[in-house]
Amino acid sequence: MGCSITTKFKNKPISDGTDEKSSQVIEINVQPGTFVQENEHHFNNVYRLGQLISSGPLVMLHACFNRETSLKRVVKIYRKDLITNEASKFAIEQEISILKSLDHPNIVRMLEFFEEVKRIYLVMEYCKGGDLFTELLSRPSFDEQKSAQVMEQLFAAVAYMHEHHIMHRNLKPENILLEEKHEILSIKVHHFGSARNFYGKKLISGQVGTSYYMAPEVISGEYNEKCDLWSCGVILYILLSGKPPFAGKNNDEILEKVKTGVYSLEEDPWPLISASAKDLIRKLLCPQKRRISAQEAHSHSWIVRRSEILPPSEELIHLVLSNLKSFHSTNTLRDAVHTFITSQCLSSKDTKALREVFRAMDLNGDGRLSRQELLQQYSIVMSPAEAELEVNKIMSEVDTDNSGFIDYTEFLKASIDSRVMLSTENLRYAFHMFDKDGSGTISLTELKRALEAEASDDRVWAQVLDQVDKNGDGQIDIEEFTNIVLSKIE
Repeated sequence: MGCSITTKFKNKPISDGTDEKSSQVIEINVQPGTFVQENEHHFNNVYRLGQLISSGPLVMLHACFNRETSLKRVVKIYRKDLITNEASKFAIEQEISILKSLDHPNIVRMLEFFEEVKRIYLVMEYCKGGDLFTELLSRPSFDEQKSAQVMEQLFAAVAYMHEHHIMHRNLKPENILLEEKHEILSIKVHHFGSARNFYGKKLISGQVGTSYYMAPEVISGEYNEKCDLWSCGVILYILLSGKPPFAGKNNDEILEKVKTGVYSLEEDPWPLISASAKDLIRKLLCPQKRRISAQEAHSHSWIVRRSEILPPSEELIHLVLSNLKSFHSTNTLRDAVHTFITSQCLSSKDTKALREVFRAMDLNGDGRLSRQELLQQYSIVMSPAEAELEVNKIMSEVDTDNSGFIDYTEFLKASIDSRVMLSTENLRYAFHMFDKDGSGTISLTELKRALEAEASDDRVWAQVLDQVDKNGDGQIDIEEFTNIVLSKIE
């Protein structure tokens, strides 16, 4: 998840003793997770703690505010004195590793973390709409359209997780956030403390999760990633009916009912619910071997028909297509800073319109844009031959990790208005992230640490520094940093 760096020559290298800097291009490739790092300062020196959001025996969730930028975040605080075994330590390490790897519009981003003597702090983006459980309390149930709109996003997020060999294991309305109050068209899955990596068809064990949403196989033995689809089925049942399919006076009673797998689709309000919605529930709340996948659930006819929303305006789509066409990746420090700002500084307000366009273009809901999905969009506004050429160019420029797809952050970075991305506040915050010791300048060591490239060749990195360090003092000051970000280094 760190940085890769290569040296390429624009023309034939100069070998007669003259300066080679003008003929070399130092390529730097970073991913959003590169910047999710341990902050070695004290948490309370960087953030001011806000109100308590929730608490449990091991962990607390608080709002917090960055002291320099005043940006509001959420911090998950673990008490280290209660982390008494290696399994618990590993679970937190895996939670951090998993969150670093995720890049999806319906999954919460982690921004950085702190480890101190008594506490571990995971800092994440803030969603001011609260959680889906609280939203459910404000209304008896959702109609089919709203339920489908929520579930379409949830299935997209789960399909993305499963594609990346991650099972959540604790999906429930409390762990689904709304970016805006009462706004169900932008949900985000969070709380990955129970999440685990899985490999192939190997089953895992361990009873985790919340009784109402726990799959029968999780209670009784070994299971695979489809335990998440059972939880999705319970959530859908609750959205449509306002009550859980398996209820009891206590956890033991609930778990016993879950193990039977028997639930009702006959009592009120189910006679009023469409046959298609009930068909999807039956395909989710069923034995593991017959249960459909997240991708199949996302493609279910009820989701496809009922989750439709007003598409973005043609003007906005054309603007995004134009921005993607004109985007040019330099693979330099400039692009690395752009990736940091896109993944860590932009607000939901900054990205709302682009998120809607991304969702409209992402036809299969897998959280990334394929070459075929791009071709479909560009073929509307130009000939097939022109679209083919344009998409080839876009893939070579925008797909900076060479995955064969345009990931969410790659899309945002290429399509957002540069005036929004490169605001004074964002540039200052980015500089502060690279300036680890707060000295007001960025050293070679700090540059390598910020890009997770401590093991890379110092000689190559010295050339990177040299391209930016115009006054030759061996450091990058705020003016030099701003210049490299706002313009291309040739």
